[in-house]
Amino acid sequence: MKYYYFCLLLFSPFIINAQIYIDASDRLPESGAKGPSMDVRACDIDNDGDLDIILANEFKANTILINDGKANFSNMSKQLLPQSKRDSEDVSIADFNLDGYDDLVFCSEDDIVHGRENVHEFYLGSESGKFKKSAFQLPDSEANAVIHYDINQDGFEDLIFGNNGLNFLLINKGDGTFSKDENRLPNVSKITQDLALADVDCDGDMDLFSGNEDGNMLYINKGSGFFKDETEKRLPAIENIETRKVSFGDIDNDGDPDVFLSNMASSEGKDPQNRHYLNDGTGMFRDVTRERIPQEQLHTLDAIFEDSDLDGNLDIILGNFYGGNIQILENDGKGYFKENNSKFFDQE
Repeated sequence: MKYYYFCLLLFSPFIINAQIYIDASDRLPESGAKGPSMDVRACDIDNDGDLDIILANEFKANTILINDGKANFSNMSKQLLPQSKRDSEDVSIADFNLDGYDDLVFCSEDDIVHGRENVHEFYLGSESGKFKKSAFQLPDSEANAVIHYDINQDGFEDLIFGNNGLNFLLINKGDGTFSKDENRLPNVSKITQDLALADVDCDGDMDLFSGNEDGNMLYINKGSGFFKDETEKRLPAIENIETRKVSFGDIDNDGDPDVFLSNMASSEGKDPQNRHYLNDGTGMFRDVTRERIPQEQLHTLDAIFEDSDLDGNLDIILGNFYGGNIQILENDGKGYFKENNSKFFDQE
């Protein structure tokens, strides 16, 4: 269960010629853009060539913000999206029924704890950008994460839910209906907060990293979307951390995905220090936290890799909780990071 309300709008600033981020919050409507949002995605909802915004909200209807083409946004949620009030935690966007339009899957956490049924929301898109509820009902779970990928390589986008308990994988039948496949993921019960796919062992298929409150897991794809738990072999020894976001990026420019873990402490005894693991090229990770990133305890909920200074190297943008500010960690070109907010943010 989460005990906070948070809206991370890392897309709301925009970058100008001097590579300075300026506050553009006034381009977002008061109604719909502020509140208990847990995830944010951008996609062209109304098929007009610009990016719109979708927010997954806790215990209120989810939000659609439409772009006017000049990065000014209007709340069009009631016109475009069924207004079901759930404890939404994450949203996955893809054309699941192959009709040419993006569909939406919102996963929910605490609804099922409170005895509600049919908690996850599945909406089908259209040319106009208006969504309707799918006739197919996703199986219930207490979930904080949902991602999509064509796991079995049949041309259809499948779904993975990160749950409090066993995670599960849903195979797309090709028409936007799904069947649960219990043979592809390891039978491991955790409190999952995030899921991320990357080809960590560089063998041509996607592996799965599960960011958990109670010990992270790394599942290696053994071919055709069947995963094996190789956490103990490949990750540093499990530490007492509570990971909220898993972010992959080639930090040291050696051609393989490294990983940054956003950590916080919502319960006593957890270490909120973020972690940085370096990949050796075969999917074996080494903890380089002390050498490469700031030693801080800021309770980070989210992070993205972005070349903020346009120097060809990935920097890290962090969203921190408990009153912490947004940070930018600048990459020196060799995969070593230091905070340099004064370089990137408008100081006026």
